[in-house]
Amino acid sequence: MFFPHILNFTNKDLVLEIGPGAYPHWRADCLADIFEPGEDVDLGQFGGLQMKTLGKPLFKITNGKLPFKDQSFDYIICSHVFEHVPVQDLPLMISEIERVGKKYYIEFPTAIYDYIYDFSVHTNLMDIVNGEIICLSKSVTEINKMKPFTSFLYNLRTSQNAGFETNYPQLFACGSEFTGKIPFKILDSPELFFKTIATKYTNKIPSGKPPILFEAINKVKKIVRPFFGEKKPEYFYPLLLNQ
Repeated sequence: MFFPHILNFTNKDLVLEIGPGAYPHWRADCLADIFEPGEDVDLGQFGGLQMKTLGKPLFKITNGKLPFKDQSFDYIICSHVFEHVPVQDLPLMISEIERVGKKYYIEFPTAIYDYIYDFSVHTNLMDIVNGEIICLSKSVTEINKMKPFTSFLYNLRTSQNAGFETNYPQLFACGSEFTGKIPFKILDSPELFFKTIATKYTNKIPSGKPPILFEAINKVKKIVRPFFGEKKPEYFYPLLLNQ
């Protein structure tokens, strides 16, 4: 995550994180991913970081399907995953999140982020406008023509270990909580995509920084969490589809 959003889960909620990569959320009770620890894939994007589980049980996503029964989790975290999923596979992923969870937090980088760094592993440009996730496949854009410039900025970001997004996270990432159906639309042209997101940026952009009190409480909870221990894999076996 770029910055700590106010996620409205409770201490009693059972929380699943989808696609934790190298940075699992401290509150997640278990994880689900298409990758496994030790696989030769860069999940940090800037530093060659591999998957970490932090002792949390990890379950395999197969053929886009989550291995859990309906409504197994009170809360699902899915941060910086949607941009990696081919546009034709996103409807299935969204339907699986809706099936398995009751409330969900979804976050991804904005188009600005990709027009600066153009990550090859990002297949989509995305944003949230009026509560609706909108998506455009990068394959219908001409972003590849900017590769000399985006490669320069990517290398600059890597060598300096700092980037624009660290100072202006509200411009480079967006996230929202959803309950029930997730509003989602796939657009088919860059013109329509940028015309749509332009309406979002006509007003002053909120800082995206949580209140100081929330940050303080969140840090305390994060520190205390390990002392209560993580749930064992056996805890989740009754929730699996094959049980």
